[in-house]
Amino acid sequence: MYKLIAFDMDGTLLTSQQIIAKESLQAIKDAKLAGKDIVLATGHSVSELKEYGEDLVNIQYGILESGALIYDFKNKEVLSQKTINKNIVEHIINILHEKNIMVVAVIEGQDYIQRSHFEELERYGMEMYHNLFRNTAKFVDDIDSLLKEKNSHFEKINIYHFDKNQQEDSYRELILEDADVVKAEKTGIEITALGVKKGNGLKTLCKDLQIPLTEAIAVGDADNDESMIQEAGLGIAMGNANDNIKELASVTVNDNDNGGCAQAIYDYLLS
Repeated sequence: MYKLIAFDMDGTLLTSQQIIAKESLQAIKDAKLAGKDIVLATGHSVSELKEYGEDLVNIQYGILESGALIYDFKNKEVLSQKTINKNIVEHIINILHEKNIMVVAVIEGQDYIQRSHFEELERYGMEMYHNLFRNTAKFVDDIDSLLKEKNSHFEKINIYHFDKNQQEDSYRELILEDADVVKAEKTGIEITALGVKKGNGLKTLCKDLQIPLTEAIAVGDADNDESMIQEAGLGIAMGNANDNIKELASVTVNDNDNGGCAQAIYDYLLS
């Protein structure tokens, strides 16, 4: 009945140790051999996924950056891209001048970070991403110059503050803009083009693949998975999902440390 399954990553396909479990990898391989499409649906960019290397060999498509970029891993091709209005980028530049913020800006799936900001990750509450950024980001001497030069090319911009009060101030400013603006991490804000959601990304990909949404499964654990849980023919909540996602989903599987993703594949995609 189902032809495609889309997995969120953090809290879903990734265990609490930030790895993809062996049973999940085997289930994905079995699904691929059965002719099913396995899709990543995540806030991560293409560059941030490099560290998972061969683990993604059986996954061809990604709904990345929360839906701003639809990507074909096999052919290394951008299938769909939604960029932030340049007026909003200019507003972010103004905030950069007013506050001590760190910017992570994404162009065609590649993260860009100012080197001096990276050296202060801990002050921004982002120390857990030190290895990720070190291994996958491109460093620039001046992020301000990049924002000005490429002001119409960004799919996603994250900004991080020294404290939650600064985060709240920036959020109140940016929420008035014609964009999707959400709080993230301890002191962060994620900005994408208006209408960018995982659910819309799933609709776009299914249309490209000529797969009816009724034949797609979406699996997630957090509020940013809500739209794809609602759009898919079958919405599945992880055992560690929040109450909102469990209420929206049709079924719940085990948590991300106890084979929930493999269960979703064997019990619902391949059954």
